[in-house]
Amino acid sequence: MLRTLTLILAVTISACGWQLRGAPKNFPPGSKLYITTEDPRSELAESITRLLQTSGLPLAETPIEADFTLTIHKETEKKRTVSVDAKGRASEYELITSAEYSVRDNSGRDLLTNAKADVYRTLEWDDSEVVSKGEEERLQREEMRRELISRIIDRIRRLNISASVTDNPATP
Repeated sequence: MLRTLTLILAVTISACGWQLRGAPKNFPPGSKLYITTEDPRSELAESITRLLQTSGLPLAETPIEADFTLTIHKETEKKRTVSVDAKGRASEYELITSAEYSVRDNSGRDLLTNAKADVYRTLEWDDSEVVSKGEEERLQREEMRRELISRIIDRIRRLNISASVTDNPATP
């Protein structure tokens, strides 16, 4: 009975087009992706690597054995004051997490050049709750990083690997 139910569930899931999200499916079968960054301690690159490994995309250990290379050029976290209270103290902040990245194939052709992904959140601040607001900011930053990773992978998933793409409007 359990075997029959498992078989029915597997057929139903595959028939509806469901698939594990995470790994881009537009790369040719058997191709490997190498992930590099200009910051050797990049948490973003480590997180993307872990996600893609668990989703089954073959990752290259070196750039030489890679068919495609994802380069994280820059990742930034910013916090700016959006509003102040009557005493001139910040009462609301805008949190910004962003990354610039590129994708190149093994022949050196740019598939995606200087793409940028940004995530914005608003954080209300209360000086009487500094500890809890600090923890709330940390949790929001973690959530923003996950969303940033999702945006980068979604953009890679939409790449047409047979054509060059530029996300930088200043580049013709």
